[in-house]
Amino acid sequence: MLSTTKGALMAFASTMLIGASYPTVSGVTTFTVPLTGNAESNVAHPSGGSGDPDGSGFVKLTFDPARKQVCYDFRLSRVATPLMAHIHQGEPLQNGQPVVTLFTGPGADLDKCVVWLRGQLSQIVSNPADFYVNLETTEFPDGALRGQLSR
Repeated sequence: MLSTTKGALMAFASTMLIGASYPTVSGVTTFTVPLTGNAESNVAHPSGGSGDPDGSGFVKLTFDPARKQVCYDFRLSRVATPLMAHIHQGEPLQNGQPVVTLFTGPGADLDKCVVWLRGQLSQIVSNPADFYVNLETTEFPDGALRGQLSR
């Protein structure tokens, strides 16, 4: 009986170790970015507030430049159907060009990984405050939610 119990415990422990995640994996960096409509800006509203006033959320971004991969997991509240999301280069309230496309098209996965250029991913990880996430929706196709990356 004792050896059966020991065997079961060893099998359970092995399974748990294989499925565990380790936040200190070398080269992998994770950011949790709050998203608000107030952080959206445009020519008519350069001080912000041009996005969805009711919408909010956050996105967890996990960068692995060695694998040329960024994974995203959006958690959204009170927004219309998401159309696309990008990581842009730009400081708060400054609009910049997209540098990473996370997803495009209505019905896209809000939790997935994409392959991108290692140099761009490394640049984002090295200087996160120079980048922001932008989410467009059917109601706000020019930008519903935005959030600045930070350490």
